[in-house]
Amino acid sequence: MVHVKNYRKSLKKITQLAFLLCLAVSVTACGSLQDVNFKVNSEPEGAHVILKMTSPEQERIPEWIYLGNTPFQGVRIVHDDVVTEGSKVTLKVMRAGYYDQTKEWSGESFIDEAEARGMIFWAPHLIKHPKTN
Repeated sequence: MVHVKNYRKSLKKITQLAFLLCLAVSVTACGSLQDVNFKVNSEPEGAHVILKMTSPEQERIPEWIYLGNTPFQGVRIVHDDVVTEGSKVTLKVMRAGYYDQTKEWSGESFIDEAEARGMIFWAPHLIKHPKTN
């Protein structure tokens, strides 16, 4: 019975070490991560906010990521390898009856603005589409 308990303890330690090793490898393989704070307001409020990150190394077309409705405030984790030289970050605000508003950064300027201000802030004024009442 003592041998079984020792075996289980050893197996548990080996499993924990393997998990930590895999975690360390996956984090270093992915590059570093950075939290980016977003604050997006629009006039009028209630617009959809979406985000797209494009990198020259991507093999497929990136998808838009839905962040929420304005006023929006949140945090997004960004991989450093996504915001490299030649990459683009695009925010779009959309609301029915209004023209879409888009703001775009190079990867480097996106990170620079996020670090300098402590957030990405954008407050577009939506323009009513003439075909709506």
